[in-house]
Order: sequence, then structure tokens, then C-alpha cells
Amino acid sequence: MGVMDPADPQARAAAMIDALAEADAAERRFLRARWLSSRRPAPTDLFVAAASDGAPLAGFALGERKIGPFAIREIAGGYWPFRGVPVAAATPISDLADALARDSKRLGRIWRLGPAIAGDPALELLRSAAERAGWHAIERPLGQLYELDLAALAEDEPWPSTKTQRKNRWRKRRLEEDGGPIRIEFFTGADWTTAQRDAMGAIEAASWVGKLEDGGDTKFLDPEIRAYWESLCADPVLAAMICGSVMWIGDVPAAFAFGIDTGDVRYCIANNFDERFTQFGPGRVLLYDDFARAAEMGTRRISWGVGDAGYKGEMGAQPGEQLVDLLFVRGSLWRRLLKPLWVRSA
Repeated sequence: MGVMDPADPQARAAAMIDALAEADAAERRFLRARWLSSRRPAPTDLFVAAASDGAPLAGFALGERKIGPFAIREIAGGYWPFRGVPVAAATPISDLADALARDSKRLGRIWRLGPAIAGDPALELLRSAAERAGWHAIERPLGQLYELDLAALAEDEPWPSTKTQRKNRWRKRRLEEDGGPIRIEFFTGADWTTAQRDAMGAIEAASWVGKLEDGGDTKFLDPEIRAYWESLCADPVLAAMICGSVMWIGDVPAAFAFGIDTGDVRYCIANNFDERFTQFGPGRVLLYDDFARAAEMGTRRISWGVGDAGYKGEMGAQPGEQLVDLLFVRGSLWRRLLKPLWVRSA
């Protein structure tokens, strides 16, 4: 996070949030202060809920969100893999509930946490503590996650299978006949170049997503969102987690994959390809190479988000946990008013 002023309360909170994230479960260690606070609009408040003896229990980065005429506070950070709160291990529900009650004015009468992965032990702890402290959690579903269990797939036979490897070699030959030699560049956030980011933006612009009327969900074509991913690299811990690859066909950037490695899990954040090469599937070819390399480096599971079950299933992905959105509401009147609106808006 760079040099911090110890007299700055927000800097002290950021340092404590980083410490909580480092001690959290491996798949949640990306929930560091820079991840939580770099997204624009920036959070209005960074703070740590602490036990009565001052021990940090949970780290919060709060921004604001409009829901109809209401302005509420919400947990900040990138949309995917998920939004979350780093929580100290083995925290008793009663201690966290007391800490949340003491910080109730900072959280407000209504606050949001989502998307989040249903069943996450840290989420369930936070939810139970918040309900004990006086909030009621209203849940709405956002979809089912897909996961690629690389360890399980490789138990009985090689992954990709011999048949798939043969098909991919054929695809690469066809792509090279169309555009020139294939080159794949792998990177982390520590050595991610401007040229690679420019190439990823160009791929998005030439993809079906980039051609949507509203601009689509692009990560590197949109300057503001690209700046968020770039800013994460200022934290060396996050920079080491960021991973990706770019496939070039001749001099043309043709496909990319981008994600975060934390523990033995890779969260696949984005992948895309230039539509001119659609016939021979450069995006799929690259993903096979990218995931196979990840497996060699110790990744056991790819968490792939919701949607697009077709090609994910063909590669071996299976349905996993549900992605949910939680609205924490204090007071029975507010709960009755907001519950139908919140659930319907999903």
C-alpha cells in the first residue's frame, strides 16, 4: 500500500484490513484495503470493527449506493470475484455482534453486501453477528457459479484430454494459416505491461461485448475500469495475485484471459477474443493453455462466475455455489417496505 501516515485514521484502518486479509482463508486474501478502496466512486469510510479489548475483528470499506430514492451504504470493491469483509479467524459471533452494534452509526440503518458467495463461512459469521446486532438480512439470488475442478478432472486422465489437445492443435494451425504465427504472453500484476493492457482493450473493442450498444461489460476498453485494475498493482501482494495471458496471431492481439490467483483457487475475471477469428475459437484455445499452465503451478480450482454454462460445461465446469446479494435492514417497518422491492429487483 505504500508509505502510510500513522496519524491518519484511514491509513491505520487500511493497514489493519490488510493484516486481517492476510490471516483470512486463502481464497479471501485478495480482500485487501486497496482492492476494497480503489474502485470509483471511492468508499466514504474505511474502518475496523474491534473487540472490547481493541483486537481487530472485521474490516469494512463503505461506499454509497442509490436504491430508488434511498441512499444506503454498501461494502465496496470489485464486483467479481465477490465483495466481502475480511474477518479474523475463530471470531465468536457474540464478540462481532457487539462490535457491529458499537459501529451501528457507521453502517447505518440499511447497508448492502453483494455479490457474495452463499455458504462462505466468513459471510455466514458476519450475517449471524449482524442479525444479533439488530439488522435483518434480506437475500436475493444473483445466479449459480460455475467451477472447474482441475484436480478432480486430472485424477483419471490428463486434462485437457488427448482428444481436446489434438483438436486444439488443429485450431492453432487454422488460426496461423489465417493470420500468422501464434504467440502467447503470460503475466502477473508485477510485470503486466502497458502494451498488454492496450492489447486487451483492443480485443474487447473487436469482441461481441465491445460492440454492444451500451459498451458491454469491458474491463480494459473502459478507461475508468482499466484504471482500477492498474491501481491494484501498486499493492505488491495484489500484484502477485493478478494473472493473465494474451494470445497474438501475427501482429494482431486475438484473445486474452485475466484473473486472480489466491491460495489454490483462480478466480477467472474476464476472457474475450477478437470476433474476426471466431471460426477457430482462439478464446477457448487460450483458456485451455492458460488453465493447464495454472494447474502446473498449483491451482486446483477455477471459479468462473455465473452465466455462459455452455462452453464452460464443455471444458468440464460444474455448477457450484449460489451468488447472492444481501441487504441488511434495521427495523421491522423498513424490512417490510424493502423486502419485496429488493427481491423483485434481482
